[in-house]
Amino acid sequence: MKASYTLPLSILMIILPVIPGLIDSFIGFLVGAIIDFVIAVYILISEKPWSNDIKTAISTLYFTTLSTFADVAGIFFAMAYQDEYKFAIVTLALSIPFIYNLFLVLKSILPNLIKADILDIGNGFFAFILVLIVGAIIGRVFITNFYALLPLYTGFLILAIIALFYFRKK
Repeated sequence: MKASYTLPLSILMIILPVIPGLIDSFIGFLVGAIIDFVIAVYILISEKPWSNDIKTAISTLYFTTLSTFADVAGIFFAMAYQDEYKFAIVTLALSIPFIYNLFLVLKSILPNLIKADILDIGNGFFAFILVLIVGAIIGRVFITNFYALLPLYTGFLILAIIALFYFRKK
């Protein structure tokens, strides 16, 4: 795809579902989302990201992500007016190209990431953040009592600091 087409196409793909979401028009949102879906599928078919070219897969991922992001932004703006379930079902159904393209990109990138020692990234800060995120998810999902959360978060903070020092390069 030519670089001169990228910006106008990106703006068009964002505007199509967002404007109907702002004015609470489900039919307009549906039409705009379907047009975005057709554009994303056309780009997928014309660029062929499944041909084991990571650069093509990443460039098509941009357009499929943009389509899904625009649909989600339309849902966000429609939330002020009504339940967004109709909008969400349409967005979930039309995000299939994004999920497929993300799978193609991750299939190429993940084997290279797993081979490297991922916890050494950032001089131990990646391990620190990873332990903190796990603790936050456990605390948010399983515990609602504030007094039970304090020792849990304190413990995970201590574990994160230990992981930081363990994976820090000397």
